[in-house]
Amino acid sequence: MLKLNEEVCIGCGICESSCPFAAIEMVADLPVIGDSCTLCGACVDSCDVEALSIETAESSGVADISEWKDIFVYCEFRGGVLATVSLELLGIGRTLADIRGVKLSAVLIGSETGDVADTLIGHGADVVYRVDTPELAGFSEDSYTKVLTRLILDNKPEIVLAGATAIGRSFIPAVATTLNAGLTADCTKLEIREEDGALLQTRPAFGGNIMATIVCPAHRPQMSTVRPKVMKALEFDSARTGEIIDVEIPAALGESRIKVLESVVSEESNVNIQEAEILVSGGRGLESEKGFALLKTLADSMDANVSASRAVVDAGWIPYPHQVGQTGKTVAPKLYIACGISGAVQHVAGMQSSETIVAINRDENAPIFDVADFGLVGDIQEIIPKLIRKIEEKRGA
Repeated sequence: MLKLNEEVCIGCGICESSCPFAAIEMVADLPVIGDSCTLCGACVDSCDVEALSIETAESSGVADISEWKDIFVYCEFRGGVLATVSLELLGIGRTLADIRGVKLSAVLIGSETGDVADTLIGHGADVVYRVDTPELAGFSEDSYTKVLTRLILDNKPEIVLAGATAIGRSFIPAVATTLNAGLTADCTKLEIREEDGALLQTRPAFGGNIMATIVCPAHRPQMSTVRPKVMKALEFDSARTGEIIDVEIPAALGESRIKVLESVVSEESNVNIQEAEILVSGGRGLESEKGFALLKTLADSMDANVSASRAVVDAGWIPYPHQVGQTGKTVAPKLYIACGISGAVQHVAGMQSSETIVAINRDENAPIFDVADFGLVGDIQEIIPKLIRKIEEKRGA
């Protein structure tokens, strides 16, 4: 709560001009706080006489988190497309909500979202908060931060989930900062602690060498960004019903201080290994970037995509969008063929959810064989051409 000490206030109006959300209006030489206030603290910082202060549950001596309930999932919608991680988050969100006995709510922000809200309900949401307005057609960190922050303050969810995508990484930390909430980034596992209902947020730490579980028992909301392709989406159920709430926001929340002059999509941005059903992945065992020409031939014969380990990306053999692993992308194809990849924990963290893993390596003791379903020990330059010939023979037949 934003509190005003009228005896100290001198009516200078600095708080009104410093508010990024236009939530303060001077009336009779006193600031009046409007509904668009997000408790960001800008006015408090600008007040030289300290007439404004933010009173939280902790500062007032009352740490009451009982009024926070339900689970929010931010469902990313950009360029007319719903990010697949949104459906994955609804899958784990449904599990968490059922354990807690609360509603699962999806937050959909954008413009011309069409029937996406119905899709979210079919994939597990009980409620969809839809903010559909032309002002939010293009992603803007400040406007999206204001809108999501306002929805959280109005509805008080105990858990807020978002994808660890470029957009999620961009503005979700700003939402957490504005709410004075904690945020666990890049989670790979979420569970509920039985004794107190706290969210157990697990993520790789120390370069992926250990898995750390983070708990936020005394503050709400509990916020997490989750890696794409580590959670499973529920099958679409056309019989599910839910509530779609169209939220009208004050004009100030949709306004952005950022003006996008032009959006340019690079060719590398079209490399989406996370959506591929088959991946042929190369590592340092290829010995040079020429080895990727052989992998590309194998991938073409299988209608597959090419991916890689960090070592060869760092060596400049293949661009970063192809990288799988802790510092790259998490993938879960139906078939993952690891060629010349040793199997460091950082790489395995990004591909261990694949349905079938085939490893090809000359070192029979390589760690990659510990997670592989099928292993071939030998020289890649000999094995892969034989695979290509066998595949072409099968296709010809």
